[in-house]
Amino acid sequence: MALGAIVFTRELLDSSRVRIAAPQDLSAHFETIGYTSKSLRTGNAEVPRFVVSDIPQDWAEGLTVDRKKSLFFRALLPMVLMVNEEILGDRKRLQAIGATLAESRSASSDDLKWLMEVAERYGLPIRDRENNLSPTSIKPLLHRVDVIPPSLALAQAAVESAYASSRFAVEGNALFGQWHLGKGLVPGKQRTELGDYRIATFRTPKDSIRSYMKNLNTNAAYRSFRELRAAARRQDQNPRGAPLADGLLAYSEKGAAYVSLVRNLIARNGLSAADSARLKDHQTTRITTGPL
Repeated sequence: MALGAIVFTRELLDSSRVRIAAPQDLSAHFETIGYTSKSLRTGNAEVPRFVVSDIPQDWAEGLTVDRKKSLFFRALLPMVLMVNEEILGDRKRLQAIGATLAESRSASSDDLKWLMEVAERYGLPIRDRENNLSPTSIKPLLHRVDVIPPSLALAQAAVESAYASSRFAVEGNALFGQWHLGKGLVPGKQRTELGDYRIATFRTPKDSIRSYMKNLNTNAAYRSFRELRAAARRQDQNPRGAPLADGLLAYSEKGAAYVSLVRNLIARNGLSAADSARLKDHQTTRITTGPL
């Protein structure tokens, strides 16, 4: 991907731009606006809306290991929360449609059309054998249309992308090691017996996050993850990363060792507090790479 200085672009009406020439400057800016590692660890943090458009090869140059990790988590968290925000919007609309059907009222044509689109996107039929739609048809869909705990997304991204320093992250904005048969970046030690699998590439890191969340929400391999999340919902608990990591045994060939790695990373870096973080209500700032 693009090399050179990081450019901090504020997407305002006057198109003003503030240049940040090095990762240290971006970290300093985060701290200036109160977006610090300490603020995240306290829980219920308010997170600014930042979108990173690309991952430059030298993004962490000159940073200590601790500052690299801190900047990685703070740069990624806003995008994780923004994708979760999109999912929550769909979930709330699904719940509203379900409430309408539960009152024996018909959903609007717009709602029905949207409902079919969401069901197709999440790979789950929602009509019974008589082709009828009912509140019970929507309940299985709600198991899938739900958020991914931010702490889990941050920990897995750190493991799978080596804190965004892997070749796949730099060349393809690939943060979660997702496979794609016949299309993407070829691993250095591709196992031909598994077919022509490659690492999927994405236009932006945020697209990688969307794909990762869809994967956990739709893939049959992660049914236990979704069941654990649904169980938490039934107990009126917000989904939390460390407990739900138990549902990811199939994410890696390492199985239980991978789950332990993810849970330990969450604990060591104090990421559990990110599960209660929320986005600030203001304009989005985009961080791009290349000349100003």
